[in-house]
Amino acid sequence: MNRKTLSSIVLSLLLWLAATANASATGQDGEILYWNGKEYEMLSLPLKYNDELDRLVAQVADFTVTSNWRGYQGHWSIQDNQLYLDSIVISYQKVLIPQKDSIFSKYLKDGKVPATWVSDTLRVVSGKCIKYEHMGFARYYEHEDFIAFKDGVVQSVRREEQKCLIKWDERTAVPKIHQFIDELTAQLHARYPKTHGYIGVSILYSDFDNNMMPTNVEATISKNTLTHPNPKLERELCEKVSNFVLINRIFPLYYIKGKITQDGRCFPFQIP
Repeated sequence: MNRKTLSSIVLSLLLWLAATANASATGQDGEILYWNGKEYEMLSLPLKYNDELDRLVAQVADFTVTSNWRGYQGHWSIQDNQLYLDSIVISYQKVLIPQKDSIFSKYLKDGKVPATWVSDTLRVVSGKCIKYEHMGFARYYEHEDFIAFKDGVVQSVRREEQKCLIKWDERTAVPKIHQFIDELTAQLHARYPKTHGYIGVSILYSDFDNNMMPTNVEATISKNTLTHPNPKLERELCEKVSNFVLINRIFPLYYIKGKITQDGRCFPFQIP
C-alpha cells in the first residue's frame, strides 16, 4: 500500500469516526407532539416513564426499520397544559387509539389518556437540524424547547436557540485536505530525509471573536512514531496545519446548549 492510499484511508477514518456508528446505533425517529396549533418532533419517549404501558405497547410493536428500533411512534398533545397520549402508530400503518377494552382502558379519563405518569423534562425540536450524529436522539436543531412536567402538567418551558457557525462540506473539504496532506508530506520528506513513520496532528478552533468565529487554531501532536523525532519538524507541522485550518475553516463549528461546540479532528501524516 503506497503512502497516498494509506493517508486517504486513515484520513477518512479519522474524519468520520466521531460522527458514525454501527447499524444498531442508527439515528431514531422521534415522537410526534401537537402543541399550540403546531406539530413538533419530540426527542423523548414519555411512554418509557410508565413501565406497564411501555410493556403492553412493546408486545404489539413491530420493528420494521432501523430508524425506529422501538417499533412504534407515539402521538401526543398538550391541551390546557396537560400532556395527553393521543395514539400509538405501529409500523407507520396500524393506529392504536385509546378507547375502552384496549390496553389503554385503565388510563382513560373522559375518553382521553392524560400522561399523569410523566414528571420530567421532555425535549421538543423544530427548525433545521444543524448537527447530526448517527445514534439515538444525538442530534441538534435550531430551536429546542425543554418542557418540564409534573404529573403530566406543564410546569415550565425553556427554549434554546442553536446554530451552525461553520458548515462541513464533504465534497470540497475532503479533496482539499487530501491535497494539503500529500503536498506537506512531500515537503517534510524533502526537508527531513532521514525521518520516516507516522505522525498525527490534532486540531481545535480557539480564540473566538464577537461573532463566535475562530481567530486561532490549537494544533498538538497526538501520535508520533517517527524514526528520528525532530522538535523542529513538529513545530513546522503544527504551524502549517494550524494556518491551513484557520484560513480554510473547513471543519464544522456549532453553537449548542449556550456554548461553542466542535468535534476534535486529526491530520495523519505518513512520511516515507
